[in-house]
Amino acid sequence: MVFSPVLRLAFLCLIVISCNRPGEITGIEYTSLSLSNSAADSSTHRIISPYKEKLDKEMNEIVGITDTAYVKEKDKPEYLLGNLVSDIVFQASAKAGQPADICLLNNGGLRTSLPKGEITRGKLFELMPFDNEIVVVTISGAKMSELFKYVAASGGVPVSGLKMGIKGRVPVDMKIGGLPFDTTRTYRVATSDYLAAGGDKMSFLGEPVKTDITGIRIRDALIDYFRAEKQKGKLIKSNLDGRVYYAR
Repeated sequence: MVFSPVLRLAFLCLIVISCNRPGEITGIEYTSLSLSNSAADSSTHRIISPYKEKLDKEMNEIVGITDTAYVKEKDKPEYLLGNLVSDIVFQASAKAGQPADICLLNNGGLRTSLPKGEITRGKLFELMPFDNEIVVVTISGAKMSELFKYVAASGGVPVSGLKMGIKGRVPVDMKIGGLPFDTTRTYRVATSDYLAAGGDKMSFLGEPVKTDITGIRIRDALIDYFRAEKQKGKLIKSNLDGRVYYAR
């Protein structure tokens, strides 16, 4: 029997797993119970309480302090939250020994905004609730061209390591690492394992020349970065640098 409380404990997910003697799972039953509408049960509370206390302690840890609010914005070619997360993933892939030319994420992967001030571990779980890992895919120049078209057609998504304009939903003046985009070479793209599999209509990532696994969850990379900056006495900062812009 496994009790899995969500962060606010408004609901309790009860999973009953049946096994035979060799340890083979023979059945799984799942039930979601509303705690707010249920009568208090002292025996249940005693079972849950140690897990809740431990969870609360972990999730309430202050991992960093932001210099401003980082708002999720889908109507702009670039925004602070997208730049912050993509830059962290870009750096994390290099730190893991898998440097990339660019980082590409999606707006849908960022689930909430971050307020100004103290940021808890739980808040980063809200921002990135999925267990997606960082992978680096090597793609051809032709596939990279499709990537630029995708970013332009989307009106901008979180990226790092590149600069491009959008004119009439078409990419213009594309640069990678400060150099003009070269259709004849391959490029390494740091992204999530979900997107690397072609998720969110990113089919251009689905058939790479090569895929390198880092084994690092994006969420863990964020937590590690926030903690490191806090230990240095630094605020969490990002900026708008025109990496994706509307061209005239």
